[in-house]
Amino acid sequence: MIVFGVVLLIAGAVVAIAFGGDAGGWLLPVGLMAAGLGIVVAGGVARLRRSPVRAAVRAHRAGAGGSPLARLRAVPAMLGSTARGRNPQLPRYQLLLWLIAVVYLVSPIDFIPEFLPLLGIGDDIGVGSWLLTSLYAESGNYLARQEERTEIEPGEAH
Repeated sequence: MIVFGVVLLIAGAVVAIAFGGDAGGWLLPVGLMAAGLGIVVAGGVARLRRSPVRAAVRAHRAGAGGSPLARLRAVPAMLGSTARGRNPQLPRYQLLLWLIAVVYLVSPIDFIPEFLPLLGIGDDIGVGSWLLTSLYAESGNYLARQEERTEIEPGEAH
């Protein structure tokens, strides 16, 4: 993620140096550099927030989550239980973020217009990859919690 941000920063600087204010003004290079800086900062903050303990918990949950097909099948149940408030490990605002990502992907309005070669589709690829990886990880966590519940409940009934 940080590498993509640095690439956008460099692309903005190259466009600014190569074309200056002659080719469409400063909107494109400033926009590229702002997007790149935002991605670099977001990636740095995300990297700082990760701790070894959190990484170990995520690795354990991801390993116990099941196959990709099982995770795909679990997505509707996960979304439904979260929307009804029955999934306390996943906050409801996450559903809103996923919905915004889907709307952004389907809408014709983009942060970076599609007519720009390679850059225009880059924002869609970024949003789409975040959406898919986030859904994949959370569905694995959901399956792991379901497995834990089924292991605990029979022991409590005795």
